Amino acid sequence: MKILAIDTSTMISSCSLMEDGLIVGDYNINQKKTHSETLVLMIEQMLEKLDTDIEDVDVFAVCKGPGSFTGLRIGMTTAKTFAQVFDKKIVGISTLEALANMISTDKIIIPILDARGGRVYYSMFTNDSKLERLMDDDLIYFEDLVEQLDDDKEYIFVGDGVYSFLDEIKSKKNFHLANSSLNNCITRSICDLANKTETFDSYYTLSPDYVRKSQAQRDYERRHSNDN
Repeated sequence: MKILAIDTSTMISSCSLMEDGLIVGDYNINQKKTHSETLVLMIEQMLEKLDTDIEDVDVFAVCKGPGSFTGLRIGMTTAKTFAQVFDKKIVGISTLEALANMISTDKIIIPILDARGGRVYYSMFTNDSKLERLMDDDLIYFEDLVEQLDDDKEYIFVGDGVYSFLDEIKSKKNFHLANSSLNNCITRSICDLANKTETFDSYYTLSPDYVRKSQAQRDYERRHSNDN
């Protein structure tokens, strides 16, 4: 079985191909161009070098968020288009779950993505022998997150959000940092999670999980609320 994973939740465009449980190729690039300018070309180049046709892919796995609103829409649209055109399976994977899946530890894993303004998208997992989700993906001010964590428990942080709060994380004895190589480029992990799932999505109804409303939505609601 061939699984093609796509992630555009951050500034990094990523794609990976898994075949029968093994990663056979991936392509990651952090650049100033938009995902729409690079993603499809990346996929084409990777598959060409692997001598694989896009129609031979059995499952399209796509990062569904949280993350960049525009990025998520581009990745989701690309994956859904491929799945619909070739009538293949599709599954959406949480960005935060994919980050946590890369760490095996007896500590509580807290994946975080920078949501700006002192806020982070976050969740909590354990992954001692099996990945277990402890809560839904959510949005919080980092200082509020720190306040709600127990001093007698050990936590490990992973994701690009750690770079915005390094001093705060390093100041706590029970806070730990994952290896920096695990903070992004998560399509290998997305492949792994897709390979284990028994539940797939519909390419008609799958949509990004933004966790919060977009700025455009908030502005629209505020304007219409004022009209009333």
